[in-house]
Amino acid sequence: MIAATPNMPTLLLVNPRSRRGRQYFERYRRPLAHALNLVDWSLTDSRQHMTDRIQEGLNNGISRFIIGGGDGTLSAAADVLAGTPGVLGVLPLGTGNTFFYGLGLPLAPDELVPILSNGTMSLFDVGVAQKDQETTVFLNSLTIGFSERLVELLRRESKDRLGHWAWAVEFRRALKDTPTIHVQLTWPGGHDHYDTRQLVVVNGRTLAARITATPHSSAQDGLLEVFRLGGPSFLSMLRLSAMLLLGRLPSDHQAHYHTLTGVNIECDPVLPVNIDGDIWLSPPLRCRVWPGALRVISRQMTGPGPRRWPFITQAAGPSLTHSTFTNRYSLKRGQNVD
Repeated sequence: MIAATPNMPTLLLVNPRSRRGRQYFERYRRPLAHALNLVDWSLTDSRQHMTDRIQEGLNNGISRFIIGGGDGTLSAAADVLAGTPGVLGVLPLGTGNTFFYGLGLPLAPDELVPILSNGTMSLFDVGVAQKDQETTVFLNSLTIGFSERLVELLRRESKDRLGHWAWAVEFRRALKDTPTIHVQLTWPGGHDHYDTRQLVVVNGRTLAARITATPHSSAQDGLLEVFRLGGPSFLSMLRLSAMLLLGRLPSDHQAHYHTLTGVNIECDPVLPVNIDGDIWLSPPLRCRVWPGALRVISRQMTGPGPRRWPFITQAAGPSLTHSTFTNRYSLKRGQNVD
């Protein structure tokens, strides 16, 4: 692993529509300008504006891109940076900050800024979703079901006022408004099908805010985790959610848990997919992992592992290896979807 250096040409882009984007812009810009070679900075008023600025920066020799916003903002940035020499630095200015917590970074600007200046540059996987000729990436997860309705119900005002609790407030309403969907999954050498109200495909270490999908979840293992969060009933979803929080979801047969390098997804009725908090297209679609595609500034994690599973802590260590977890739970594995 190679460390970032202060003299790397750096572009700071912040989404002012994220929960703390406009409020914290100057709070980060000033210390960053003192700590590293900040060539330019901007509040970006749309996804297209931000991605255009990133592409322009890559063309002009910018090597470090510090992006402030929520997980949707970061996935949009990763969509441009994946497969390039550009390095992503993350400012936690959204509501959940799921990808940020998976990096094990501190929240305080006086601790975070030195890491963005001199931290470790690590290679991270990205998930890739493809429908026909349309392709996008995801850092954390792709879901189908009640999460799409939840995104529709959440308003900027409630997220600003309630923070993480906004999801809990609207959870039951979103579940009630979501139909039961029949999911069909195929991959070379395997298939599965079931009814559910929430299909989950996980790429990263964290699934939502500080919560991980399993004790071994990682964005550096070349695998996607695919499972359903219970059957059609509320009680089934509640039970599987409890299994997730207890770290026992992979061993529960109702989860239909698989680790795969790629999977084809169909569902009936057809619903849009939720990619890191943003609504995208609808199935049929194909998901695959792109191993080590994204350079990210992180903090090299050492130690015995998370102190409190399933919540990531700042002192979190490396996750369990897949071979260890496979022996423990006899996980099903698939091959790449070509």
